[in-house]
Amino acid sequence: MNRRHFIKDLQIGGIALYTVPVITWQCSQPKPFTGIRLIPAGVTGAEPVVTKPDFRVAFGWSAKQMESGDTITVKPAEDLPNANLYLRFTPALEMRDIKLLSVYTAENDEPLGVIDIRNSSVLVPYELQIDQQYIDTINQDGLKITLESEKPFGFYVMSPEKAIPPVFTPHFLVSSKEIGDLNDFLDCFMSVKSIQAFGWREGTVLDGLWQLYTKKGEERALQAIKDHFDLYFDANQDLHYENSHNVPRDNRIDGIESTIPYATLTRINPNHKMLKNVITGLEGETKENGMITGSMTLTAEGCYTVAYPLAVMGKAWNDNALMQKAIEQLKHRFVLIADESLYLRYYTDTNKYTYRNWARGAAWTLLGFARTIVELKEDIQDEEVLAKFKEGIDIALSMQKENGLWNGFMHTDNAVDTSGSAGICAAIMTGINNGLLPETYRPHAEKCWTALQNYLTPDGFLKSVSQDNRGGEELQASDYRVIAQMGMGLMAQLYAEL
Repeated sequence: MNRRHFIKDLQIGGIALYTVPVITWQCSQPKPFTGIRLIPAGVTGAEPVVTKPDFRVAFGWSAKQMESGDTITVKPAEDLPNANLYLRFTPALEMRDIKLLSVYTAENDEPLGVIDIRNSSVLVPYELQIDQQYIDTINQDGLKITLESEKPFGFYVMSPEKAIPPVFTPHFLVSSKEIGDLNDFLDCFMSVKSIQAFGWREGTVLDGLWQLYTKKGEERALQAIKDHFDLYFDANQDLHYENSHNVPRDNRIDGIESTIPYATLTRINPNHKMLKNVITGLEGETKENGMITGSMTLTAEGCYTVAYPLAVMGKAWNDNALMQKAIEQLKHRFVLIADESLYLRYYTDTNKYTYRNWARGAAWTLLGFARTIVELKEDIQDEEVLAKFKEGIDIALSMQKENGLWNGFMHTDNAVDTSGSAGICAAIMTGINNGLLPETYRPHAEKCWTALQNYLTPDGFLKSVSQDNRGGEELQASDYRVIAQMGMGLMAQLYAEL
């Protein structure tokens, strides 16, 4: 069998019912399944991931891997009911390539589809919806999965040694509905299920949890923050995490995009010993003109991952120099809002721009401006910064689609990006609620919020998120979209402001 070909359009097969008296059918048939259930999947045929001092799996969780061309078998731990069915795997190893998990029935190798995983971080679930007509054969024989990739694929698995949230291990999700609701979203987000790789991903989640706690009074959000930090910090306040290559970076920052979690850490514990390391690390990234960047490139992320944490730390410590430095970081990035466009990157040595009107880049810029301005509004009021923020908002709104969302590249016809859309509108609502923007902007955010709720999985994860920016503009310009908890962090920030 050629494993590189799979069915693109599955024929949905119904279950034929014989004509029998209604009362007999009602008595003999089991009740239809209602609700949502996660059923673990047993895996055979994969080998454990081998770690070493310079290569580590997050939290010491158990992980197995497949080599190129390997085939594994998965089988549900209990019989699947007749319901909407999804098979999920979660990467345990960072990726900068494409991995295709081709799924077949174990009984006769009938292809069911492909789990397409590209340029992924860890702790992000990927899924394949499987037609209900295959439930009986899956219950009896399970499924086969073959890896098409040049490099191994590592994924989390259950272990008796260390508890792992089942949602990150291979499992089947069964549900009587196809779309989740607000309660599903909040239940999922305000838990360990929303944990992300430490850095900008996890920082976005933590910020969303903090906004839910402070603006919606969600005590569960505060507990989730503590649970998340407990996974990364030990009792001595030492930080344990890996960078985007699975290399340990304990007690160190990993560039300017890794520092957003410390905004929330400062709010929880302004005297945490790791915060001094953050300031020292950022000083090492500072240029002669005061610009904090890891290279000669100015990025939109710095508005949110540098300016905002500096503002929070400066405010908490009553440090005027830090607060002023936060404002300066925004001013250095004025250049990203130009020519009626919003750019992700500006190369100071060549005067070159890239990623014009990328939605999530716009979110980083606008949310970073909004959060920093609001954090410091009692101490520093800079009209130039406020005017630039308003300019950026108006540029973004000029590209909002009729459905209330923004596409991945906002001025093009590629697929919707729910993360960028949520972040832009979180910035808008933050501006409105703090007197930076007029109330007339509110309908734009409300329309976005309504549309976002159509992109929830049955158990509350957010879909149609632009993938991590590892595949260049070509990947971002495509219609490839994923589930991502960091996108949920942006959606939570919008909900908290509404």
